[in-house]
Amino acid sequence: MNITIVGLGGVGGIVGGRLAAMKAPDHRVIFWCRGDTLRNIREKGLILEGPDGTLTARPALATCDPEEAGIADVLIFATKGHQLEEAARATAPLVSPSTRVLPLLNGVSATAALGRVLPSCDLLSGCIYVSSHTVVPGSIRQVGAVQRILFGNSGLSEAENRVRYADLEHLLRETGIQVTLTERIDVEVWAKFLFLSPLAAATTFYRKPIGAVVEDPEGQAAVADLVQEAEALARALAVPLPQNIADLTLEKARSFAPQTKTSMQLDQEQGKVTELEFLVGYVCREARARGISTPVYDRFYEALKAVCKAG
Repeated sequence: MNITIVGLGGVGGIVGGRLAAMKAPDHRVIFWCRGDTLRNIREKGLILEGPDGTLTARPALATCDPEEAGIADVLIFATKGHQLEEAARATAPLVSPSTRVLPLLNGVSATAALGRVLPSCDLLSGCIYVSSHTVVPGSIRQVGAVQRILFGNSGLSEAENRVRYADLEHLLRETGIQVTLTERIDVEVWAKFLFLSPLAAATTFYRKPIGAVVEDPEGQAAVADLVQEAEALARALAVPLPQNIADLTLEKARSFAPQTKTSMQLDQEQGKVTELEFLVGYVCREARARGISTPVYDRFYEALKAVCKAG
């Protein structure tokens, strides 16, 4: 099986690194990357630092050449939102009708974006829970022990998902990551979005880690309002979220290590392009198009546009 990972940052590095480290004889793991990341991985391998120590993973191939990579059986996208469409166009030659394409991005629009750009393929939806970031290109640091992937095809039944993707679920589980295959993946992707989007906005706005935001009365109230507004959009889109999703979201936030920072906050602090448009602007635009009021999102979005580089 040819498995290509597109994007070797915090998410792609964890997933791709663990897949490559397995050295499974039946699988060829390819890292699709460019620039300093490509050069460093070719020279030193991909370095993963985490709670269990440091691991160096060497893929079968690191490249940005479609002819070298060849057709992918599994194509995992783990770029930032603003990089996705360019990456999809570059890797379109790797896609066949039977290629299983799995996006593991922040936000809720990745599957639709890939569907617009890629040729016919077996397109899935997915999300991942992990706190990790790039130290230098080709070197990833994970904070905390949470590693969980959820994926599936919402257009198929539970049984059909099991028949078509159980082998991929098994492969990903062999890396040591918790993996759930579900036909309710749209609910799971939105459930993560209701957690990440408000916290990305609040941690970047207040310039505080998750713990300090949710324990501060003002921060907690702001997060609760943001969750409520994002939930209103999800329900307008007929996403069948649990009725207590707001409570579950705040509980999830409190379960993270208090010093955890969101990826958008880290990008803003480091002067990098952020996912502001995909995590915050998306809610404002989609809600406005549907006549839904989002005053707190609008206020945070306007303030963050002044301090965040947006792609």
